[in-house]
Amino acid sequence: MRHDRATGGPQGAARLDPGQVQVLFADLQGKLPENSRTVAPTSMAETAAGLAKIADLLGLPMCHSVAAQAGMDPTIIAPLAPYANEENTYPRVTAGALMDASTRQALAAAHRPVLIVAGFAAEVVVLQTVLDAVAEGYTVFYAVDAIGALSARTEQAVFRQMDAVGAMPASVASLAARLAPDFDRAPGTDVLEVMLSLPHE
Repeated sequence: MRHDRATGGPQGAARLDPGQVQVLFADLQGKLPENSRTVAPTSMAETAAGLAKIADLLGLPMCHSVAAQAGMDPTIIAPLAPYANEENTYPRVTAGALMDASTRQALAAAHRPVLIVAGFAAEVVVLQTVLDAVAEGYTVFYAVDAIGALSARTEQAVFRQMDAVGAMPASVASLAARLAPDFDRAPGTDVLEVMLSLPHE
């Protein structure tokens, strides 16, 4: 199912319509994030949890894609666990989240054409997921402070690949400000509180 990328508003617009946005967390499970050599694992976990809290405040659907092949621990990392359940968690044995039919169908069923992606590792599940999502017609933002990589050199190569197909880098704070720019009233006041609590490297 293809989506109209313009539905979520122009890519350069200051505001994102929360009603058009959903979030995908990929492989933030077990001890996998401890292998990040770019964003510190603790910082990545706390920032991802901040993104999930913002999504919860704004009613954005969330999907958790977890690697489930033999030997993998599919347990969602503790900071993110409160936002995961059986209904929004999708085990897979593929490199990319959208290669899994259940995950792809869940995203399509939300009818929200703007997708925010966070996860580990950038070189594998994040890259594969972003490439497939763009090919499906989603407007994709990748949250750089909630994505870890195996090395700085390979992360930069991945970011260039994702940029080249039209995906857009962003921080969780900048996405939050675009989703809820009115900090004088709820939900913007609550979103601002989360933004101010995010770790800063």
